[in-house]
Amino acid sequence: MKPYYKDDYATIFHADCREVLPTLDKVDLVLTDPPYGIAYKHGGGNYANAPTVIDAVAGDDTPFDPAFLPRPMIVWGANHYHARIPDGGRWLVWDKREGVIPERDQADCELAWCSDKGVDRMFRHYWDGFNRKSERGIPRVHPTQKPEALMKWCMGFYPEAQTILDPFMGSGTTLRAAKDLRRKCIGIELEEKYCEIAAIRLQQEVLAL
Repeated sequence: MKPYYKDDYATIFHADCREVLPTLDKVDLVLTDPPYGIAYKHGGGNYANAPTVIDAVAGDDTPFDPAFLPRPMIVWGANHYHARIPDGGRWLVWDKREGVIPERDQADCELAWCSDKGVDRMFRHYWDGFNRKSERGIPRVHPTQKPEALMKWCMGFYPEAQTILDPFMGSGTTLRAAKDLRRKCIGIELEEKYCEIAAIRLQQEVLAL
């Protein structure tokens, strides 16, 4: 399959990940934020500079099962499909409020399941619309977009992993984080508009370590 985008570090495929995965060589880590199977829609706010937008996540209308993904893996939103998570592993927690608790309906934290054994860990990083610890002034372009700092933190648990795979790439946050860390990365995404956004993000210079 011809890549949608490719550079020295990153490769993007515009396709269904189930079709692409059998064609790939072994990767060192799957790090992804898949559709949770909750039919989530973002109702506006500070998303994509369009306060009236209502955007759905592709594939989020069917239950998600991570069994087809290679290990090791870190999969975000696993609390929404915990019945299909195998025994073992551990949990990673992202504290989005970092001690600041406004009166909101959104969750104070998000959970990821890590397939390797170990103790549960927490990452504190404030992220509330345009009020953020990082990427301030940069508009969100995906309804479930996460900070690059969070994905870099996840990769820190796998310092030897030199090839990172995100089979539900979205706007390319995982790939951007991996490229900044000078790691090879592969992203797969169904929606072409996000492939284009991710490609633009990846064309920026690698940040100095």
